[in-house]
Amino acid sequence: MTFAIAGNNDGPLFLLRSLAGVKNQPLFVALQKPVSQELRSEYLLYIKPENFFDAIDENILLELAERYQPSLLFNVFCNFRFTLSLDKYEVLNIHPAPLPRYRGRHPMHWALINGEKEFAISIHKMEKEIDTGEIYWQQFIKVKKGMSVKELRSALMLELENGFAGFLKKYIAGKIKPVANSDKKATYVARRYPEDSRLNDWNNSARMIRTVMALRNETNPAFVKIKGKQRQI
Repeated sequence: MTFAIAGNNDGPLFLLRSLAGVKNQPLFVALQKPVSQELRSEYLLYIKPENFFDAIDENILLELAERYQPSLLFNVFCNFRFTLSLDKYEVLNIHPAPLPRYRGRHPMHWALINGEKEFAISIHKMEKEIDTGEIYWQQFIKVKKGMSVKELRSALMLELENGFAGFLKKYIAGKIKPVANSDKKATYVARRYPEDSRLNDWNNSARMIRTVMALRNETNPAFVKIKGKQRQI
């Protein structure tokens, strides 16, 4: 079985690190957004330059897949919708949440704001409906008090890095039995926008504190408005 990896930012790096020294390697790696020279250099420690691409959309991904002919695609945080790809290839998606709970965008932000005590990262079959499809692998971790989104992401991605090579070996050997990603048990979270970082739930101080702590390293940290001026917390 041959495979390729599509993704965003440093997401696919965690798979590549897991596969370092392993026989099974991706045919190519393709990133949605252009990357810095520093990040590109890190990628090229694991993949040959001629097999590394960035600034892709689904059409370019399909062109690459037609050229390289993988039998399986992994998605690690591409933001564009996979449509035609799903008709032509088997696609497994990495989602940083304990599916079927927390389907949707920004699950880690909402989990910390909601006060979840544990969280998970999942590998599931990608379907045309968002974050549906059978679950092939899932690893839980404890959520530490005061954890930021950055810290939670790092912890979850470390679990992925530690477990992916073993998962892939078992998957290729047909030794993994998927479990249902039940619609009846599913919960959904909405995409977050900058305005969502505003603190206004004054009747729930614990939630506001969790919001401040969760967002403290984010581009859009928690804020209040005082006399019409935005003050970051």
